[in-house]
Amino acid sequence: MLREFVERKVRRQIVRRSLIISAASFAAILALWFSESMATLVHPLRMFINNIHGGLSAFAIQITGGAVESFTLSPAGSYVIEFTGGSDALTMSAGYLGSALLGSVLFFLVNRAPHLIRLLSVVTGAFTVGFMALFIRPDAAGDWISMFICIGVGVVLMLLGWKGRGDINQLGSRKSLAQIVMTIVALMTACHILLDLPSVLNTPAYTDDMITNPVAYFSEFVTPGVSVDVIAISWSLIAVLLLGIAFYVSIPRQLKQIPSNDDIV
Repeated sequence: MLREFVERKVRRQIVRRSLIISAASFAAILALWFSESMATLVHPLRMFINNIHGGLSAFAIQITGGAVESFTLSPAGSYVIEFTGGSDALTMSAGYLGSALLGSVLFFLVNRAPHLIRLLSVVTGAFTVGFMALFIRPDAAGDWISMFICIGVGVVLMLLGWKGRGDINQLGSRKSLAQIVMTIVALMTACHILLDLPSVLNTPAYTDDMITNPVAYFSEFVTPGVSVDVIAISWSLIAVLLLGIAFYVSIPRQLKQIPSNDDIV
């Protein structure tokens, strides 16, 4: 009986701690993302999720019959894809909506299956490094620094997964640190459209014959007559809905499923 009581108490502590980490991470992301003084600190994370966005867009191009000719980084942390063909409807929405889905799934796994955190960290880091090595090349300006920053983020994630042992209930443990970092990664990925919303609402579809705003492009060529604001807000609501579902099933619902101690005598 005592063992069952302790197990339930530990499970509740883990779930409640996940709730605190998630809330603190979300608040920190918002504060850092929109703070000019923190731009240098946020830069690697911005590059990381932008490349997830770009990777999903490139994948959408290829599965809809198009061809990706090149994928390059810019010093600002954005990406440039040179491509031909593909479905505009899927290609232009895959980046933001795909990120929302991917980030929500990752958030669910981090909080619902904490025993998988180390594996998720290693896989995410390995994917990042592999993606850099296989598909991304420095742009014409020779922007090697941007590429190395992204690879560095991937290496850090792999190290966190590899070395992330310890008690997840101890805030100073390496496993706890891995959970915090993966929660931040998941939230930033899922909320990409929300974090980019000010830019999305004010950036034209084209700049010098280059697509600079997929939402504006989607509005102009895929759904003419529907404003950028409507599409951006709709995609934002979808992202919130997906993350909300992931949050509910991984934290509040999990907490409710832990039996009370009334049956322990």
